[in-house]
Amino acid sequence: MTPLLQRIIAAVTLSLTLAGFTVNETGLPAPVERAAIMAGLMVLTPEMEGTVYQAYPDTGGVWTICTGHTKGVKRGDVATPEECALYLQGDLGGAVDFVMRQFPTATIWQKIALADFVYNLGAPALLKSTLYKLAKAGKWREAADQFPRWAYVAGLDCRIPANKCQGIPKRREMQRSLFLVGL
Repeated sequence: MTPLLQRIIAAVTLSLTLAGFTVNETGLPAPVERAAIMAGLMVLTPEMEGTVYQAYPDTGGVWTICTGHTKGVKRGDVATPEECALYLQGDLGGAVDFVMRQFPTATIWQKIALADFVYNLGAPALLKSTLYKLAKAGKWREAADQFPRWAYVAGLDCRIPANKCQGIPKRREMQRSLFLVGL
């Protein structure tokens, strides 16, 4: 188990414990589950994205700022740490809400992995994927094996070091590992 995965598990466990629950409980109240998923994402997503306060074109050419925020971003934009924190909370919240609606029977770990995937690639990418179809069918192990297939950015294979996007395969492996916790 990687140190990052350990930190994610610790954050989720702490969040649930403070609310009076355990990670093995089923039927968590939606606000408690959402808060625990957010706690895990607040460890995972910044680690995978990094935070940059000046707008820049990401590997795919999309103008980005802060911790992967893209909505309305244009060249020359600058953000404060406080603005970045608000963007991250809002953007992650939208991804979590989408995943909780789409996958109510998924484990908390699967929801964290899927929400990070949605945050990174968008809900439309997930909706048209084999990953989505397998997860909806409850074929969790087969679904987990779909994460590594998403190793391309703007047509570049990120498994090739010369393409300078090696973080993508690492992120997909982390998502896969999270997705499989407890299975």
